[in-house]
Amino acid sequence: MTDKYFKLKVSTDKPVNDLIVGLLSDVGAEGFVEEENELICYFSEGNWNSSFESEVSKFLSNLKIEGKISRFTIDISEIQNQDWNREWEESIIPIEVTKDIVIKPSWKEYKGEAKIIIEIDPKMSFGTGHHETTRMMVQLLERFVKAGAKLLDVGTGTGVLAIAAVKLGASSCIAVDTDDWSIENARENIERNGAAGKIELIGGEIGSVRETEFDIITANLNRNTLLYIKSELYVRCAADGILMLAGILTLDEKDVVAAYEQAGFKKVDEIREAEWSAVVLRK
Repeated sequence: MTDKYFKLKVSTDKPVNDLIVGLLSDVGAEGFVEEENELICYFSEGNWNSSFESEVSKFLSNLKIEGKISRFTIDISEIQNQDWNREWEESIIPIEVTKDIVIKPSWKEYKGEAKIIIEIDPKMSFGTGHHETTRMMVQLLERFVKAGAKLLDVGTGTGVLAIAAVKLGASSCIAVDTDDWSIENARENIERNGAAGKIELIGGEIGSVRETEFDIITANLNRNTLLYIKSELYVRCAADGILMLAGILTLDEKDVVAAYEQAGFKKVDEIREAEWSAVVLRK
């Protein structure tokens, strides 16, 4: 195990973390810690290249030209492996998503009064409740899940939305993700929360899901992916079923909703937090 890691911290004035994650995942970043407009990326010494800073700077400069951000800063530092693990673990704290729902890591104690405790060990991934999109989706699930509901979670990640759904009363959930590592992590989290009997994991694209007539479908993805799979989501949604979308920048909400309304859905609810939107549509 390497003794040294490189920590690359990117701060921007607007939320573009998903874009940066996409860039740095391709060049060997091994972990991410996300705040609202700040992203910390970790590289082992063997995967680090001194050119990464200039590559990220060029990437962000292009985003600035496109008007997606107005300013950014990049900071590089070296840390020891033990310090890196401790810093990451300390950054993940219990999050009270609503007064009745909390998301916590296994290594942190929760002493509040929430009735539903979801324990997620993210293994340096997203889906811990710290990001606005996760929180908004859980809030919408609390609002719309009814006892016995059949649910599909597209892009499950850590499995947090699937777990939240069954804890709120859903009778079953199919959770799908294209990333093998996410499926492995979701399986661990599902078992940790005693939900293995109600959640089926599928590795692959949404086309791998053969079932239809889902009462609720959740998709916390990015704008382009949401637009690409709208027809797939429509055919899998039950008549009068609910579709929840997140991962949408507020400035893109109008276009995404218009595309889904053209596909046959009708917008019935929304939540906004910071620069992000989550919308609810009915078939």
